[in-house]
Amino acid sequence: MKKTEWSVLDIFENGTSAEIARGFLEENGIEAKIRDSTVPYGGSVIFGESGPKELLVKVEELEEAKSLLDEIKKHKE
Repeated sequence: MKKTEWSVLDIFENGTSAEIARGFLEENGIEAKIRDSTVPYGGSVIFGESGPKELLVKVEELEEAKSLLDEIKKHKE
């Protein structure tokens, strides 16, 4: 069985922002995961749960996910 490869789509300042983006992607058929970010350094070890989070998607869905995330960013402006 082929192992699924994941790629970082974006880094969010906190879990709430990452969860909103993940929900939007999943509503549009793209599976996404959230993990603690080591950017700029330390992730949840330094910042706790309020620290930066990485949003990951499957490599084969990366381009579609980028387009959807751009839609969210446009609406925020």
